[in-house]
Amino acid sequence: MENKNYHEINSYKDALFPVEIYRVSEKGIFPFGRSLRDFHWHDELQFTLALHGSLTLQADARQYYLNEGDAAFINSGIIHTVTNLSKKGEYTSLNFPYKLLSFFPGSRMEKEYVLPYVSGKCLPVTILRSETKSHKQALDILYEINSLWDSRSNTQNEYLISTKITELWCALLPELSDKSKSTFSADLVRRERLQLMLSFIYEHFSEDISLADIADAANISVGECCRIFREHLQTTPHRFLTEYRIRKSVEMLSGDLSVSEIAGHCGFNQTSNFISKFKSVMGCTPAQFRKH
Repeated sequence: MENKNYHEINSYKDALFPVEIYRVSEKGIFPFGRSLRDFHWHDELQFTLALHGSLTLQADARQYYLNEGDAAFINSGIIHTVTNLSKKGEYTSLNFPYKLLSFFPGSRMEKEYVLPYVSGKCLPVTILRSETKSHKQALDILYEINSLWDSRSNTQNEYLISTKITELWCALLPELSDKSKSTFSADLVRRERLQLMLSFIYEHFSEDISLADIADAANISVGECCRIFREHLQTTPHRFLTEYRIRKSVEMLSGDLSVSEIAGHCGFNQTSNFISKFKSVMGCTPAQFRKH
């Protein structure tokens, strides 16, 4: 099955400098990327920093609450999203491949200080708290990286950003090392099954699909399908499918399609059902949303 939609492939402006920082607020995301409540995963490592306000991060079957100044390290391959952002809240997400930390392929640094920690098997998420003294160094470096990113005007800043990312990782290593000794491996089989089911929903949301169809995508029972969604995403397959269809319809409402046409494109057999579901999720009808 082709990885698309659910598995984010980051396209860097410059392949010779594979780093990106996304800035997200109530106004949207820049540069264009994953929005709120949009579950996805990617191969890159990610550091999410709450610049203003607070946010709720959902990752690997758990919810994490970040206050202003807190940050989260999200490991490679972890299904995640920001589910809530406070009013006037703002955060940044720093994404980069682990190879940036290795100096060169096969190095001792890669083998001993990078590869043991860049898998979600035992270290899916690490939270850095602003009030915790041992986290302060890593958070200060993360702020420096954001500042350098905003003011970059030449290639020298790219080099500084790269060295700061390595410094950030070095500051985080004691935390990761302690966690690796006390954290057991996550259920990788269930995570892979969830990825298969999400891929099926993202690719077939416009069709008339059933709970059994979603379960069949991962070759599991309906009961196991429901358990995985409940444990990893805190929702049901049906509710997830409905909310994803509504999110896709929101994108279409900026175009010229009629409400009934959008309903059909998003898998709703009846326009009245679409309007009802849209209002329950968005708090207004599609027509009201389009008008305002």
